[in-house]
Amino acid sequence: MTPDVGAPGRQVPVRASPMSTSQELTLVTGFLTVIGLSWRWHAGAHGFCPGIDIVDGVLLIAPDARASAALHEAGHLATLPGEFRPYAQRNVSGVQRLICEHVDFAEEPDGDLQRAAIQCSDPEATAWAWAAGQHLGLPPKAIIQDDEYDGDGAFVRLQLATRGYLGINGLAHAGFCAQRPNAYAKARGLPAFPELRFWLQRNFGTPIVGSSSRHGAGLPSAGVRRSAPRDRGLINAASANVQ
Repeated sequence: MTPDVGAPGRQVPVRASPMSTSQELTLVTGFLTVIGLSWRWHAGAHGFCPGIDIVDGVLLIAPDARASAALHEAGHLATLPGEFRPYAQRNVSGVQRLICEHVDFAEEPDGDLQRAAIQCSDPEATAWAWAAGQHLGLPPKAIIQDDEYDGDGAFVRLQLATRGYLGINGLAHAGFCAQRPNAYAKARGLPAFPELRFWLQRNFGTPIVGSSSRHGAGLPSAGVRRSAPRDRGLINAASANVQ
């Protein structure tokens, strides 16, 4: 298994933003750089969450965005099977349909790819965001704010803190962790939530044919940029395929 570049004790590099940002958001963007999740500053970004957008698998972050929103939308990208990540747009519903079109659930319904393909929805993104925020040492209210989740932010925090949130089960089935520190976790060498074994779901090599990266997005056409991340001016860790 490739070492976890986001392991505790490793210093998170910080890239200066073009405008003032919160300390929490600065920590989050530095962390995204370390784990290899593509992102960039984009003033005025606004997608499903205010201050955040997703275009071609790249997280666009406004300097005044909430750290909680950045973590949640990063969780959507991080939990996707790696080969589908570049196809993600805005609210990621399009890429989830793309996954359903390209993954054969009938032949191997409980395979690693099939598990990952199923467990990459909103609850898993929420659980991932909590795990990342805990890893960074952020205050719980900075990871999920009270007014989020239709005003149930405090209750969602309680569920996550007590390992009672359904997205934790999803992360466990997708291979990120064990739900609890028990004999199962010890026998398989898995960390218990909120610790994760890796931060980005791996690339399973699924062939993706006859599809546009703008699948179901309804955004202006920009094409698929397949060049190396540095050629796109994005911010990535040295090792983008963290497993």
